[in-house]
Order: sequence, then C-alpha cells, then structure tokens
Amino acid sequence: MHEETAMHGLKTKGLKKGSVSQSAAVTIGLAATAPVYSLTGALGHGASESGYQLPIVLILSVIPMFFVALAYKHLTTSAPDSGTVFTWGAKAIGPRFGWFGGWSLLLASILAGVAATQIIVNTMAILLNINEISLLLQLTVAILFILSTTYLTALGAEESSRTTLILTILQYGLLLLLAAILFFNVAQGNTVDTAAPLSLEWFNPFAISSFDAFLNGFLVALFIFWGFDASLAMSEETRGNSEQAGRSGIIAMIITVITYVVFATAALAYAGIDAHDTGSLTSAANIDSVVTVLATNMIGSNGTLAAALIIAISAFSATMSTIMPSARAALAMATYRAIPKKFSSVNKTTQTPKFATWTIGLMTLVIYISLSLISESIVRDTIQSVSIAVCTYYTIAALACALYFHRTAFNHWHTALSQVVFPAFAALVLITVGILQAWNMIDPSYGSSGSIAGIGAVFMIGVVTLLFGIPLMLWWSFHESRFFRGETLPLERAHMVADNQSTCNAQTNLKSSDLNRETD
Repeated sequence: MHEETAMHGLKTKGLKKGSVSQSAAVTIGLAATAPVYSLTGALGHGASESGYQLPIVLILSVIPMFFVALAYKHLTTSAPDSGTVFTWGAKAIGPRFGWFGGWSLLLASILAGVAATQIIVNTMAILLNINEISLLLQLTVAILFILSTTYLTALGAEESSRTTLILTILQYGLLLLLAAILFFNVAQGNTVDTAAPLSLEWFNPFAISSFDAFLNGFLVALFIFWGFDASLAMSEETRGNSEQAGRSGIIAMIITVITYVVFATAALAYAGIDAHDTGSLTSAANIDSVVTVLATNMIGSNGTLAAALIIAISAFSATMSTIMPSARAALAMATYRAIPKKFSSVNKTTQTPKFATWTIGLMTLVIYISLSLISESIVRDTIQSVSIAVCTYYTIAALACALYFHRTAFNHWHTALSQVVFPAFAALVLITVGILQAWNMIDPSYGSSGSIAGIGAVFMIGVVTLLFGIPLMLWWSFHESRFFRGETLPLERAHMVADNQSTCNAQTNLKSSDLNRETD
C-alpha cells in the first residue's frame, strides 16, 4: 500500500511554466505582506495594546499563520494550481466552499489595492509637501498608480516578478538599515527619555499584562502577516517541482516574522510606549505613522522623504503582488466554470491572464474613486475591513488541508501534525478571531465613518461585501451549474492505494487529464 495524495482532474491554463524563479516566488510573498506600510500603520497600535511585550505577541500571533502556510505548502505539493484556495476548497470540502474561498481572495485583493492606493496618495502629499491634497490630484495619482501597477503585472509573470524582486530588495534593505540605525542609537544611549532599556523580558509570554493586552495585540499583529500566499498562486509558473514551489510561502513567512520582530524590538527600545511623550510610538501624533516618525527623528527632514519613498515602494510592490494571485484565481475559477469563461483567456504573447488582470485593476480603481467621492474616511475604513475576507479564505485553506489529508496523514506522526492537527488548529483560531473582529466592527465607533443604520461602516464594508458573494454564487449556479454539481472539480480525498494499482491509476489519470483538455 502507498499514499495517493495528488489531486486529480486539474487542468492546464496556458500559463508559462518556469517563468518565475524560486527566489522571485519568495519575494512575491514578501512583497504582498507590505512590511513597511504594514509596520507604519500597525506597529504603534500594537505597542499601545501589548506594550513592551509586542515582540512576543508578534511571535505568538504568527503561529496560526505559520500553520496556514504549512497547509498551503502541502496543498501546493498535491495540487500546484493557480486557483489555490478556490481549487483546494472545491476539491476537499465542496464546490460552494471553494467558490466562496475564491470570492474572499478576490475581495481581499481588491480592498488591499484600495488601501494601497490611499497610502500612495498620502505619500505623494508628503513628497510634494502638500498639507491637503485636492480631489483632482488625489484621483489623478490614484489612476496613474493603479494603471501602472496593472500594466506591469499584465506584461508577464517573468517581467512582473523581476520588478517585484527589485522593489522588495529596496524595501527590505531600507527597512533593515533603519533598524540598524535604531539599534546603534540604543547602544549609544540616544533614545527617547521615557523608553525602557532593551530587555529579554520582552520575549517572555508570561510577562504579558493581561489576556486583553494579548488578544488586542494579537488582532493587530495577525493580519500584518497576510500576503505570504501570493507566491503559491504562481506555482504553475514557478521553476522546479510542486514541492519546491510549496516551500516559497514558508520561506516568505519566516523572513517576514524575523523582520517584524527585529524592527519592533528596535523601535520599542528607541522610542518607548509612553503615550504622553511626543517621541514615543504610542503618541497620538505618531501612532498612525511610526516608520515616518522614526526616520524623521533619525535623519531629519530627509528622513521624512526617505520614509515616504520606501512606503510608496512598499505599496507599489504589494499591489503588484496581490493583483498577480487574484488574476490567477479568477483564471482558475473561469477554467473550472465557476465564473464567466471570458476570465479563462490567456494572452498568447505574455502567457498571462491579461483580461482577468485588467478587470481586477479597473475594479480596484472604480471602487477607490467611488469611495473617495463619498468620503475619504470610508477609504481609510476599507483598510481595516480587509481582515474578514483574509480570515475567511485562510480558514477555508486550512480546513481543506485537514479534510483532504485526514485519511493518509495519521500513518506518520509528523504528517498528522502538519497536515491535519496544525491546520485544524489554525482554522479554529481564525474562526474565533474573525468572529471577534466582526463583533468589534459592528460598533459605530470602530473606524472613522460612523455607522449606517446603526451598524459600523467598517462592518458594512468588510462583512456585508463578503456576504454579497452568496447571492452572486447562487445566481451563477443557476446560470452554469456544472461546477456546483461537482463535475468540473469533483470532491476528492487523499487515500491509500494498493501498489499493484499504481500503474493502472496513472494511466487512468492521464486519460482523464487528456479528456479534460479536449472537452475544454
């Protein structure tokens, strides 16, 4: 007997195999986490919630995300499909779960694009030394930004991944340089007066002051790790075998958490957390723009410009790195008849899904312009609303892994842990966190846009738009039912196969694959 873990019936989509190197795949995952602007917006709030225990809270919060990364690795090895959570959810749980996972991924990518656009607009105001940017200039910057990132992404996987690689190296290099300068000042004693001395106690989980301090910091920290999975959507185009492609998400996650912990430690040691001190991380004037404040304090006015530039680079590379996987998710959904067939078209020259790429880019632009015309505060709230969609599709991916491998994983203790126990634990944590986050979002005081019919605007943007996928799914199921009947992606589990059946199964799978290509 041997384990049969490869998913069957998957279809080629015309993507160019080998166009993305292993290193480029990792950098796509790194870029999608957007470390600079994630730290800029989250570090101050995380320090406010968890205090000097933020480094250990970051380490603890990455554990469920690392378990999700393990699920992605195993599923990519078994099914290197550009649809990722859509394909895996449909195969392991059912077509409706797969469809909703794909919808959540697309929604998260679009909302993240809206958030990145606002960051670019704010950064441009700093670079141009403008206190209040006009609506005309705001929309001009937004249009140029989204069109340029979409254009570069549509050029081809090789070209766009190369651009992302260059931008990511610049981003991480400047971020680590700033961390080194912070540590140097700490060593010299040139810190904010109220900052506590650097201590190993910051890494002691038992020193966390209360459960609320842990939970609130956990909520802040958990979602700044989002994005590592972008590299896995490129698995059909990544050089090497599927197992090698699956490792890229794990590597991206490890590099990201090390970067976040190192920078957070340096920032805490330099600036401290006294909210009454104008130089601290939690000061009202600093809490929303930590990287900019730290760079300004270190370098002066040139530091402000340098921080704005690096934040712009972060937002640019992150947008490209989220458009790439979402376009491929749409490509896969169309290939398996889950959305209109037009999205399955692949440009013959670039061998990329140009139609899906431009559709996602233009949808991002339309949503940003629409929200900007209503209220700038709604755009800011869109940044906070993305967490629910992320929580949803990560949960589906983790559950898909546990369900797909549960028949074979328990033959070995290490596969039982990494393929079933850890992903199931991650799904439980994400479901709990998602419920808590949604409950917080209902409060009209959450965010800056108030309420709509007594319900927080952030909840309306994040949860209601996610649930809007249900009527869309029902409408498409009436229009095209093959996918929802399980015909294009039939339900499947990893299973044990007798050794003398392996040759027969391989021939049957080959014939089935050929038939799938012919019927398409």
